[in-house]
Amino acid sequence: MKIFKILYILIFFISVEAFGQKDKSLSSNSDEVKFSSDNIEVDEKNKIVTASGNVVIINDSRKINADKVTYNQNSDRAIAIGNVVLTEKDGSIYETDKAILTNEFKSVIAIPLFGKLVDKSNVSANKFDKNDFGESFFREGTYTACECDLKKDETPIWRLESKLIKHDPKTQTVYLKHPVMKIFSLPVYYLPYLSFPDWTIKRRSGFLTPVYGYSKQNRFHMKIPYYFAPENDPTWDMTFTSHQNGKTGHADQLNIRKEYEKTTLEANIFKGNLDTNKSNGDNVFGVNLKASSNLKNNWTMNLGAKYADQETFMRRYGFDEDSKYKSYLELEKIKENSLSFIEIYNIQNLDEKSSNNEPVLAPSISHHIFDSNEKYNYDIKFNAHSIYNDESYDIKRWSGFGKINKKLDFTNITLEADANIGLDLYSIQGRPSTDSNDNRYIDRISSGFSIAASHQYILMNESTSLLIEPKIQFSSVFSSDRTDEVPNRDSAEFRLDQANLFLNNQFQGRDNIQKNNRINLGVTSFVMTENLGDINFFIGQSQKVSGTQKNVTLANEDRQSHIINSIDWNPSEMYKFSWFSLYNHHNFKSDISDFNFNGSFNGWSYSANHKSVDGEFISNNIDREELNLGLSKNFSNWKTSYSRTYDLNNEKEELISETLGLEYLGTGYMFGNCLTILFEYKSSGGVADRDLLPEDSVYLTFNFRNLGDFRYQPKGITKAISKRLIN
Repeated sequence: MKIFKILYILIFFISVEAFGQKDKSLSSNSDEVKFSSDNIEVDEKNKIVTASGNVVIINDSRKINADKVTYNQNSDRAIAIGNVVLTEKDGSIYETDKAILTNEFKSVIAIPLFGKLVDKSNVSANKFDKNDFGESFFREGTYTACECDLKKDETPIWRLESKLIKHDPKTQTVYLKHPVMKIFSLPVYYLPYLSFPDWTIKRRSGFLTPVYGYSKQNRFHMKIPYYFAPENDPTWDMTFTSHQNGKTGHADQLNIRKEYEKTTLEANIFKGNLDTNKSNGDNVFGVNLKASSNLKNNWTMNLGAKYADQETFMRRYGFDEDSKYKSYLELEKIKENSLSFIEIYNIQNLDEKSSNNEPVLAPSISHHIFDSNEKYNYDIKFNAHSIYNDESYDIKRWSGFGKINKKLDFTNITLEADANIGLDLYSIQGRPSTDSNDNRYIDRISSGFSIAASHQYILMNESTSLLIEPKIQFSSVFSSDRTDEVPNRDSAEFRLDQANLFLNNQFQGRDNIQKNNRINLGVTSFVMTENLGDINFFIGQSQKVSGTQKNVTLANEDRQSHIINSIDWNPSEMYKFSWFSLYNHHNFKSDISDFNFNGSFNGWSYSANHKSVDGEFISNNIDREELNLGLSKNFSNWKTSYSRTYDLNNEKEELISETLGLEYLGTGYMFGNCLTILFEYKSSGGVADRDLLPEDSVYLTFNFRNLGDFRYQPKGITKAISKRLIN
């Protein structure tokens, strides 16, 4: 026997000690076992060896620490007593007062036992035994995923008590017979049988935690998911979810994920018989497919296909909140100095207030070449795209654009020069009757240059550092004036800001070309102070010297642009401000304003955001004003949060959304991150769409680590709580 070989070696060393060896510490190494202790006693007659004092035994499966170990060679039985610690190969640690080991230390019996598993879960048992096959049995056992010390009678927030807990390493499963769930010490529920994957498992087939809820629209609803993960093929999995919605019908959802060497696929398929805005018991279908792949020659591909055969059922029943579905194909190639991109897409519009006549892009092809060195920077772009069914237009455009940039640094000033040239060719078919232009083919050439000068002024004293950098730029663009004949698609949304003030063509796209001469002015400043914190400030404006600017909003046709104002102020770690605005220089009215204030104090975090846009400044001529308020605090093991969003366009100050959350974060020995409790109140506020109605809801979610979550939406208190919160 292997253990006999070890003892034979030990006896040999003991004989050596009898002949004058002074050191009583013994150690022996073999291929199987390492052994050490402070003292050794041998009963040769009964073949019993007793090791005492810091006994350490290590074999292939575990490490054993104890105050005393007695081994009987005749019975192949070792008894470990006093501060016994068994460290398993997987990292789990068990503590006991007494352990009996047989069969070359493979089999273990311990009375009682307290264990900390490798995932920081805890287990205890009045009696523990582990057989030759590696199966562990915890009799009269307790299991919890909370970080605690069961040996010191620390009470976790939840635990499972079972007559028998079995761990099978072959199936990587934990089995419980007659388990009782206790919250603190209060029994919550009983099950005749329960099983879940052990701490070594990353995925396992089986039912996932069901979700229960209630809403005014869908009444009582329940989701029961089943997860399938083939053991012999880790490259794919599948989740089937049955949705039961009380009197409004049922639906099934199938999610499939698959990985190849260079490709990933995911498919979500929805099918059901549900009440919709069209009829009760409507057969509905939806699909969402995604794929990505690394192709040859540094090309990558992204593919998406999204479709619903009924306008609102995906949003109403919580499958997907989007109101526009985009199906697309994207090909991209990135190299050190170039970028190539190909895109095809189609949009399905499910919003009642939007037009269903969405354009089809098939295709858009672009190639971008760029380089930067000490002497100059250059940028070359080629683009071709086709748009079909865009407000009755069918548009094809081929474009080429090249730019070169040079920067010169002198002692007191920095000069930057830029020159560019562009060529566009349009084919426009199917003009609507409201468009008087009948040209089907339009060509346009454009060119431009700019020169800018800037200088940094630095002022410093003991408490303040100030940097001021004024910049002036002259920009000139020459172009054949075909703007009125070209539908403006890629330049329609425009906002002048610090990022595009000094660009030769401030409209990034090619449909609108600024044929004019401009002087652009801007001042950047940065202040560092001991008492007031850090302040970043920018102010700028564009002055048109000559030329025209068509096919844009009235505000942008003015000779002088809006005044750009941007401020970032961080007075302390407790709070900070940021503000962006575009001032109309005629009436000094802010046509666009975006203000942010956030910070923290005494554990509270707060935020406020106010946005406003003057309707005359944007194409739809609709004023927009919105206010968002947020407040949160972490205290002890809890986090509370509250937010409100208002639409301030009218006197009613309509509430868009409201959310109240109370979440238990679970820290410390008592909870140990083993349980998350989340209380949520939500109000959807205002906008209805056919069978989608504004609704208040209350959710309560318990998430037990390693076991899953339970979500409950109380039916009776939703209305009462919502009234109380709003009033």
